[in-house]
Amino acid sequence: MSQLYSKKIVGYAACCISALAVLTVLQMPKADAASMTFSATGTNPISGGNSAVLAAKAVFDDSIAGKLTLTLTNTGPGASAPSDVLTGIFWDYAGSALTSLTLSSAKAATVITNDKITGTNVNLTNVGGGKVEWGFAKTTASSGLGGESGVANPVTQHYGLGTAGFGISPGFGVGGTQQFNYGIITGYDSNANSKLLGDKAETFVKNSATFVFSGLPTGFDSTKIQNVRFQYGTGLDEPSTYYIAPPPPPKKVPEPSATVAFGLFALGALRVAKKKPLVLA
Repeated sequence: MSQLYSKKIVGYAACCISALAVLTVLQMPKADAASMTFSATGTNPISGGNSAVLAAKAVFDDSIAGKLTLTLTNTGPGASAPSDVLTGIFWDYAGSALTSLTLSSAKAATVITNDKITGTNVNLTNVGGGKVEWGFAKTTASSGLGGESGVANPVTQHYGLGTAGFGISPGFGVGGTQQFNYGIITGYDSNANSKLLGDKAETFVKNSATFVFSGLPTGFDSTKIQNVRFQYGTGLDEPSTYYIAPPPPPKKVPEPSATVAFGLFALGALRVAKKKPLVLA
């Protein structure tokens, strides 16, 4: 085999391999987001403790087929009044309505009363004689979940969890003599009032609670969760904070692997183009 013939074969091979590399890169699957995190901060004009700061975080995770896990965390400072207690979360989903979504479990790793641990691994849907302290509600109504009549801040979202009733039914938790019972706090402010500390103090979830939903449809996309609202206190006229999406990131440049593949393709094609037609002796 002549040297010229060998070079031409190498050129054709380089071109084919380069094209295959490009196709491989372009067809490489992109992993779907298994979880989404939403955080929000705000101020509480009712409470005077800890500069009236409110902060919360929600992590939605759909890594288990057919299930959606929501970890709801109060990330603010210690509570000084009931309006500092995280008692609900509401959200929307930009895909098809999640009509089969149901709450299958709700757990708190730790609960506290008067700043002392009074329970661990607590089932929030069956506390103290079957009380439902946290409940779930959903609706397909265009107006959303609604809630207490006459309140200027109704729930426009279509899905929600709460330990206070908020005038939403069915499903929302209304257990306890005070509806912020088993709400979420990080701890107590040094100036916490008697509704939080004292002989009539309620029990609270410390830091976070985890909720698991079943009935998640195939094709669910966690990136379509939106309009997340964190609710505090026992009424919709009390403070709430919203997640505000950050500005979109700058446009991505081609990944190194794609750049290399295109470079090899171009180089192979250039080599073949420069060669004269193949003539066999």
